Amino acid sequence: MKKLSVGILAIVLAFSFASCSTNETGLETPQAPLLKQVQLKRDASGAYSVDYVVASNTLPDVHKNMNSLMNEVHLNKVSQDTKDQYRNDFMLDNNTLRIGFFDNETGKQMKFSIEDENITFAKGSTTKFLKEYKLSTNKDGSIQLDFEVNNNIKTEFVFNKDSATYEVHLSKGTSSDSKFSRTLTVPDTGVLKLDFVNHNLLGKGLAESTSTIPRVIIVSSE
Repeated sequence: MKKLSVGILAIVLAFSFASCSTNETGLETPQAPLLKQVQLKRDASGAYSVDYVVASNTLPDVHKNMNSLMNEVHLNKVSQDTKDQYRNDFMLDNNTLRIGFFDNETGKQMKFSIEDENITFAKGSTTKFLKEYKLSTNKDGSIQLDFEVNNNIKTEFVFNKDSATYEVHLSKGTSSDSKFSRTLTVPDTGVLKLDFVNHNLLGKGLAESTSTIPRVIIVSSE
């Protein structure tokens, strides 16, 4: 009888350890993010939009924070079936646009800050060089930049180490290419900065002027 009791105790202890091990493994498994991919786009008319892909059973709550003036997209896990792709259109507010994605399951955030001119009120000056652009997140954490310029626009890519900013320099000149694509690596700080630098000639023999529009900052945080 004593040997039988010891055997039963050993079996109970074995199941207990197995249960603990399973629970610990479950606790260590990271929560999958609800936001899978984002694409920010400005089309040739100057309109901004965001297309994004979310995990299953994820519902976005989109509203504007009147204190920060940020367009917030809160992602929540729900029990019912939902779409996995969404699109929202946004408008510049005093030449600025702020969009934030907030994962209410993992706490992760991604924020976009844009400075640009409203083409309607700028009388088309913003389309002199840049026609349209889009920024998309990649699975490896990098950002894909795709953009199109008008005819006869020279394009030069520069990384400004002093300001840690990717720069796209645009100027009048002969060029056979109008569409470009680059993969941008996000710095360890989690802050990616992108400037489109437009070079304008004021006239023959006059100095060159530059305008930096649009400007984009993407901030990713846990």
